[in-house]
Amino acid sequence: MNFTIRPAVYEDIEWLRDLRNANRSDFFDKREVSREAQEAWWRGAMWGDERWVIESVSTISTRRVGYFSVVSPKADLPVFPTDGRPVRYFNSMVIDEPHRGQGAILAATQAFDTASFCYVGYVSEGNGRSLRACSKLGFENHGRYKHPVYGYVHIVWKE
Repeated sequence: MNFTIRPAVYEDIEWLRDLRNANRSDFFDKREVSREAQEAWWRGAMWGDERWVIESVSTISTRRVGYFSVVSPKADLPVFPTDGRPVRYFNSMVIDEPHRGQGAILAATQAFDTASFCYVGYVSEGNGRSLRACSKLGFENHGRYKHPVYGYVHIVWKE
């Protein structure tokens, strides 16, 4: 199966809300997202934020199968730059259940510019599936951090 990425558009937000809610146990914030909250999230994007849809592409059709974002670092999470390159936050990777284990996550590498940026991500303690996914994308686990709201999180880094 072939996978590619494209920028998310407004027409994706209801599909994305359904995907996120179906997988909310994997996120820091485990609450169900309402339509209103999803609209506010869409409108609240910061300049430079990248929101990506992962698609399965065949000769017959194209289908949305996942999502991730690359955004400015969050103020409440630690960032450990190494060589002066700007840091981007790899965030909210989610793949629909039928396409897991088929290489869909590897499409995210199309968005990485490691010559210009370092990438950091945070994974909830106990979320081994996300840690394995980050490892497949070339992220290294740099240990745990105790977040005041979310508890222990793993810091993953891609240079």
